[in-house]
Amino acid sequence: MTRSKKPLSHTITVLGRPVPKGRPRLGRRGRVFTPEKTLIAEAEIRNAWDGPVFEGQVALKVLFTEKETVVTVMEFDGQKSKLRGDLDNYVKTLMDGLNGVAWADDKQVHNVEATKE
Repeated sequence: MTRSKKPLSHTITVLGRPVPKGRPRLGRRGRVFTPEKTLIAEAEIRNAWDGPVFEGQVALKVLFTEKETVVTVMEFDGQKSKLRGDLDNYVKTLMDGLNGVAWADDKQVHNVEATKE
């Protein structure tokens, strides 16, 4: 008799207000760069990851609040959020921060369930 294997998952909490992905900026001599606030937020997410590197397809379940971000790699109640940023920009920062530590490339992410409160 074979037992079905429970899917691997890992949850982290990143303390502090979430940061939406900043638009690329044009610097001197035509150089395009990512704003420093975004780079710092991505580094904080990367440093918070203490789980495995997923090799196959992954799903994300993310909750953004004013004080922390809770991420489950693997429901919405309809209440209005106090966060002003676009949800997709919060997700972009999170996914870019987890590139190379939670998965090799974010093309592995096949499902995202994200909520902001």
